[in-house]
Amino acid sequence: MEFHGSLLQLKAAVEKLGVPCHWEHRHDFESAFFDDEVSNLKLNWWPSTGVIQMVGDPEVREDMWNRLLLVLDH
Repeated sequence: MEFHGSLLQLKAAVEKLGVPCHWEHRHDFESAFFDDEVSNLKLNWWPSTGVIQMVGDPEVREDMWNRLLLVLDH
């Protein structure tokens, strides 16, 4: 998936998921680390290409990914 908005727009979308997270700048990309104390989910976004990926616990990742897709579509 790709997202071509701003970092602030992406942060606002992730915030709508209702899961606390903190952001870190990592070289060429931005990362949101979900602080849910259940999974090790992390969202990576490369602003130069718009590519978004979510990594971590597969059982939680699929649900969170689908929720993010819904938020970004609206």
